Amino acid sequence: MRDASPHGRPRRAAPGRVACFVMLAALVAISGCASVKDEADAIFGRGIGLEAALRGTGSAAKGTVRVVDFRDGVALQMQLYNALPGTYRIALHERGNCSSPNLFSAGPAWAPPDSGRTPETLLPQFYVDTEQDIKQYVAYFKGARVSGPQSLQGRSVVIHHGNTLSEALPGLPNNRMACGVLDVIRRPF
Repeated sequence: MRDASPHGRPRRAAPGRVACFVMLAALVAISGCASVKDEADAIFGRGIGLEAALRGTGSAAKGTVRVVDFRDGVALQMQLYNALPGTYRIALHERGNCSSPNLFSAGPAWAPPDSGRTPETLLPQFYVDTEQDIKQYVAYFKGARVSGPQSLQGRSVVIHHGNTLSEALPGLPNNRMACGVLDVIRRPF
């Protein structure tokens, strides 16, 4: 996305604007003709689903991830605060354990077998600009549910700094920087 500056030179759109545009486009694709706000309220306003409180490991990042059943899969909503500017990936991980300092305890990244995607392609990357917050990240994927055989309950959600989902080894640094475990929502959204 480029436009001209007052001096006639091309100028790139801020990464945060691009990410916001991508997230809104994804939600519009999910919702068809409904307005983005109405669709978000309808999906996440029910208060029935899973929620993970994200806590940084070696960073000040924190936030919330919510997951609700939607069509033949789930819709995921994230709010992230205090993240440094840059590119990030959000991933589901096999184990619901965020106790180790480098998040090795969360296990490898995971994707539902029926999603038709790999863990690296399940959820889109996002950008944090100089405002350091992602107020609304919304994504949809098929093959998982809030409860039942393909339940996400008890899995961890990990934020990876950069564009790759790094493997973790005990005691060694990696790009995993925040984690939370998905559990039943105890309060309405």
